[in-house]
Amino acid sequence: MSRVTGKPSRRIDQLRDRGFRGGRIAPHRAMIGLEISWTLVVDMLVLPLMFAVAMFALLDPLMEAWRAFFNAIREPLGLPGVITTRVFEVGPLGVAIPYFTAGTVWPEARDLQTGWLVTLVLFAISFFLKGRWLPFAYLLRFVAAVQLTAQLWFTFASPPFTYDLASYVAGLLICGVVILVLSPFLVAFTFHIFDFLLWQKVAMGSLLLAHLSVLLPLQAAVHTWIIHRASLLSLPMLFLVFGVLLDVFVYVALYGWGMSWRSGGVLDAVDRRPPATPARYPEDRPRPTPTPQSVRAITPIGSQIVRALGYRALGYGSMLVRRMGLGGRL
Repeated sequence: MSRVTGKPSRRIDQLRDRGFRGGRIAPHRAMIGLEISWTLVVDMLVLPLMFAVAMFALLDPLMEAWRAFFNAIREPLGLPGVITTRVFEVGPLGVAIPYFTAGTVWPEARDLQTGWLVTLVLFAISFFLKGRWLPFAYLLRFVAAVQLTAQLWFTFASPPFTYDLASYVAGLLICGVVILVLSPFLVAFTFHIFDFLLWQKVAMGSLLLAHLSVLLPLQAAVHTWIIHRASLLSLPMLFLVFGVLLDVFVYVALYGWGMSWRSGGVLDAVDRRPPATPARYPEDRPRPTPTPQSVRAITPIGSQIVRALGYRALGYGSMLVRRMGLGGRL
């Protein structure tokens, strides 16, 4: 602390960015803004527009691949009905989206009893998960809470249900196609704004579109099979927990991975490594127990500051002892 200005000194400012081993703690790129430039405008507007146009142009062959996949797995899954299409129109443009026409039934008493048992088991298991399993325990409690609402509703409600299985699956796939076309803009406004290289931005958009193109038909097939077997009682939980929310989590996972990429850009730190490699000890050799004399300060500069502060504290203490007249007694 400077005696003149009362502000932190330059040495303290330098120590503020140092780790316990002396390495520099670089600011995360998400905490630093980029200046607006033509390159950034192209990355945020032109690049996602190119992805969206390419995705829309490839929808017809992609829907044909989905139809072939649905036809191939319908009989092995024991699903009745056929594979039909629903045309989703946006102005003069339209996309024929395939989906299953299998149906399901209103939950019977046995289905409700099984649902109550599953809800109770999920709640009970969540309280036994501790430590690193705690996030999974929260997920189980959330799934159980959603299923509890479905149990209560189907217990007191009477048929028919608002949505049948075929319309639900068709709506799920239509929503997935909309996500496929619009997801490049989501990537642009959340990932392209950072100092990544062009190929990394293209890779993030391509990975997301490729993953969703495979996930969406698999998701629709699994939902259809479960709801057909387990009645409408499983539809709310599948829609609210494993529906669009699961598609969003796909991008969250890819985004978290992509933000760890080293780009070599101006905002990506290159001096994160500590100045010295820490000592490695064999597994059969115990690590030395640290003592007050063996613990080093953060940096050599930090050790000087700590030593100076210690000397000053000792000086103040001795002066206080002399003023209190305790020097002769000690």
